[in-house]
Amino acid sequence: MAFTKTKGMYLAVVFIGLAIYNVVVFIVPFIRGEMFWTAYSSTMVAMLLSAAVGFYVFGRESLKSKFYSIPLLSVIRRYLIAQIIIGLIQMILPHFFIIPFQYAVALNVILLGICLVGLIIAEVGKDKIEQIDAKIKEKVFYIKSLQVDVEGLADRATDDTMKKVLKDLAETIRYSDPMSSPQLATIENKIEGKTAALSESVEKADWETVKASCNELQLLFAERNRKCKILK
Repeated sequence: MAFTKTKGMYLAVVFIGLAIYNVVVFIVPFIRGEMFWTAYSSTMVAMLLSAAVGFYVFGRESLKSKFYSIPLLSVIRRYLIAQIIIGLIQMILPHFFIIPFQYAVALNVILLGICLVGLIIAEVGKDKIEQIDAKIKEKVFYIKSLQVDVEGLADRATDDTMKKVLKDLAETIRYSDPMSSPQLATIENKIEGKTAALSESVEKADWETVKASCNELQLLFAERNRKCKILK
């Protein structure tokens, strides 16, 4: 992953946060016993983990990938805030109560474990969404490609009446259900065959055949749309 300006700014914010935290906890006269070091080390782990997650998210190539990574940032942000608050409470407690530091260790480890599980779930969810998005793009391309092809035929038509017929067909395709499915393979193969024949008819300026082909394609798209509704 390349080092970008966004990454640089994020790391700068992280380092500023680390500096402020360290100055505060070492200036304030906490009792620096086992409880203090447990809280301090756990909070530092939370900050460094936050930096790593942020570096990973902002290193994603596309804006959409960054958007899908928002749950990761949400999980790590909640963990960091919770750990900072709990860590400060753990540093203050020894001034009033004597509590075995092992309880703090257990609490902080549980909090870290919950965060790691949340990050894993968020990352798996992000990957699933990206896979679904890729499949949708592949399916939608079928309709978009046909629409562009027919619009191109309309532009090449020299007869005004046929130009209108082709543009009407392009509009029908444009507003057709964009999703494809294996169950639609038969009718989509017919549509592709008719579209290829339509292209040849336009090339030959065979307007009667063009009109007939457009009418057949209108019927095929109407049938396809009905089947699309059934499949949903």
